[in-house]
Amino acid sequence: MMKNLLHTRQLYQDLDFNRAVSGNKLHLKLLYLDLLATDVKPVWRHLMFGNFARPRSVFIFWLACNGRLATKERLKRFGLIQDDRRVFCLQQETIGHLFFCCNRLKSIWEQVLRWINIAHTPMEWDRELEWITYSCRGKGWRATLLKSAVTETVYAIWKARNDNVFGHSNYIRDIEKEIIDILVYRRWNAKKYGWIVSDRRVYIVF
Repeated sequence: MMKNLLHTRQLYQDLDFNRAVSGNKLHLKLLYLDLLATDVKPVWRHLMFGNFARPRSVFIFWLACNGRLATKERLKRFGLIQDDRRVFCLQQETIGHLFFCCNRLKSIWEQVLRWINIAHTPMEWDRELEWITYSCRGKGWRATLLKSAVTETVYAIWKARNDNVFGHSNYIRDIEKEIIDILVYRRWNAKKYGWIVSDRRVYIVF
């Protein structure tokens, strides 16, 4: 909170109030536009638009992109826990290792990509997010499907992690099948495309 307050204070100190003053009148609109100009928009923001994944999944994916998920590595930095190792492989639980590098969970991501007919080897989080952002450009069906698949996969892995941490369940098999079923069901309810699924392969009907 203090960090955000100091950052906001610095933004106001850098504003050019003289430009917003005309006579004895202060034009708040000009100050507001100056503040907007200092706000750097993330390059991955378009991943949240046109995403037909479930709202809860989009929210978790948004937290992940902002680096705000409560991973053990982050909680340890805040002094809330002492052990930052994962329950699956006993390695440090960072956001990158959790979603794309853990040998026990990255196969979920690989199988979902295989279902979309995309050959890709998972990388560290920053490079993976860069690849996802690049691959999901445009409004084609493949880009739309990929961004929704990424969103649902991140949510499914995060949910499996929480279930394991809090002792609700130790079951992580067939998660990729659940993700595919959710994607097919969500897209069937969309208006633009119709999907035919045979042997877990996707065919688009325009």
